[in-house]
Amino acid sequence: MHIVAGPTGVGTGAAATGLARATGAPIVVADRIQCFTDLATTSARSEGEAAGVERVWLARRTVADGDFSAADALESLIATLRALGERHPLLIVEGGSISLLWDFAELLPELGFRATVRLSRIGDRQEYVARLTHRARRMLAPEGPEASTLEELAIAWKNVDQRSFVASVNGFEAILEWCATHSVAVESLASAALSEEQVDELARMIAIRHAEHGVLQDRIFSMVFDAFEPLATP
Repeated sequence: MHIVAGPTGVGTGAAATGLARATGAPIVVADRIQCFTDLATTSARSEGEAAGVERVWLARRTVADGDFSAADALESLIATLRALGERHPLLIVEGGSISLLWDFAELLPELGFRATVRLSRIGDRQEYVARLTHRARRMLAPEGPEASTLEELAIAWKNVDQRSFVASVNGFEAILEWCATHSVAVESLASAALSEEQVDELARMIAIRHAEHGVLQDRIFSMVFDAFEPLATP
């Protein structure tokens, strides 16, 4: 098994895709939020889809189903790996969920898989924030037919019973803060005509939140996977 892990926005998805194309191995996505099909842009699920690569998510959920707990995700991850392991000699696990990967790393010695790890790091903090800002801007105004992160939030917010979960999604909390500051109704985001200045402001706010979370991911993953054999790269 190859584990490709790292903070938000450092290219773990692209690295896993390249490895899958080189080896023919399927990718199991160890990310709880990417299981929500109605948050495909916000979670970067849509960015990971690539022709000719088998990508497997841990569940197929919508916001109306509520949060996908780390315990349930771990159970699904193990079951998925065991099922795929019967058909494939090599598996790739890719993701950045702290709680899920932490628990998974602790259980790995008991599961019987031999694992190597490729850990992507943040590098220069200023460049990292700049990349995240560019990424956030694409999510706010996608070039293709996919929904923007604003549209996804506006629709998700209609699930009144799930608003605590929605507000906890990385990126959404920054948009909700912006809405509160500017007295903008969350439900209106799907049809809001934002100026370039407003989009830039939102992109910066989202990037800062992602960067804060990314620094935490970087620190924890370097600790969690410190003892694992590194994946040799060309």
